Amino acid sequence: MLKLNKRGITLIPLVITIIILGIIASVSIYTGTNIIKKTSLQTINTNMMLIQAKVKTISEQAKFNNDTSIYKGTKLTQIEENKKIDELVSKNIVEKNENYYLLSQSDLNEMGLEKIKIDDGYIVEYVNNEIIYVKGFNANNNTYYKLSEMKNLNIE
Repeated sequence: MLKLNKRGITLIPLVITIIILGIIASVSIYTGTNIIKKTSLQTINTNMMLIQAKVKTISEQAKFNNDTSIYKGTKLTQIEENKKIDELVSKNIVEKNENYYLLSQSDLNEMGLEKIKIDDGYIVEYVNNEIIYVKGFNANNNTYYKLSEMKNLNIE
């Protein structure tokens, strides 16, 4: 407890109180930041899993009908001058071939996923049903792009 005398609070209890408040504030900020990051990761994972479920359905229909024209999105080979995609290609995250498609908001709407909003976009690979988040997610001093990398990611 703080000792009160006629002159007010003494210097030592005041300093101790300020130090304790500083510690509580720093712990609160750290915890709040982690909660926000975990929530963001959960949202991205949920969106990517919803996209993956639709992509699997489309992929199976394409295999059954032997018709890849039902694939949604724009082939990466048809996209020119996209800084983010060029960066992903240079990092060997994606390949600019016929299997990778960039989804737009209208593609998601056609797939029945209108509630998912595109930041920089999602790339789908229909052969292995891999989903890539173009923006990436920063955690643990790394950037993760693929759903397979983010599914079991623990934020420290």
